[in-house]
Amino acid sequence: MTETYNVYRDDQKVADGLSAKSFKDTGLTPATAYRYKVEAVSGDLTAMSDEITATTLPIAVTGVTLDKTSADVAVGGTLKLTPTVSPTNATDKSGSWSSSVTAVATVSGGTVTVKGDAEVGATTDVTFTTNDSGKKATCTITVVAAEEG
Repeated sequence: MTETYNVYRDDQKVADGLSAKSFKDTGLTPATAYRYKVEAVSGDLTAMSDEITATTLPIAVTGVTLDKTSADVAVGGTLKLTPTVSPTNATDKSGSWSSSVTAVATVSGGTVTVKGDAEVGATTDVTFTTNDSGKKATCTITVVAAEEG
C-alpha cells in the first residue's frame, strides 16, 4: 500500500496527499515561529508525528542611503533627512542617528538642528546606523549664514 503524507502548520492542513518525504512551505513571514506536524496515511491507518517548531530567518539589512549626502543649513536652522534601507523588505529597518560634532548640530529622528551659536563654515557629519548589520549612511552638514529678513 502506498503511504502519503499530510502537513499541518499551526493546526491547519497546508499540504495533502504528498508522496515525497520533504515539503517546502512558502509565503511565510520572516522571523516568525511556526508549529508543524506530519500525518502519515497508509490505507485506513494514520499516524501523527510529534510537533516541531521552526522559525523563519529574518531578512537582513544589506545597505542604507540618505536622501542627501551633503547640505548647507543656516545657523539655527533645521533639515530633515530620510534614510532608505535595503532591501525594502528587511525585517528590522530601525536605526540610530548621530552627529560627529554636537557643538555644531544635533540630530533627533532625522531632523538636524544647527546650533544658534555655530560658526559659519563649520561642518558635522550626521550618520544613520542600522540596528541590524550596522550599515551606515552619512550626510555632511555645512553651516551657512542665516538669511536676514
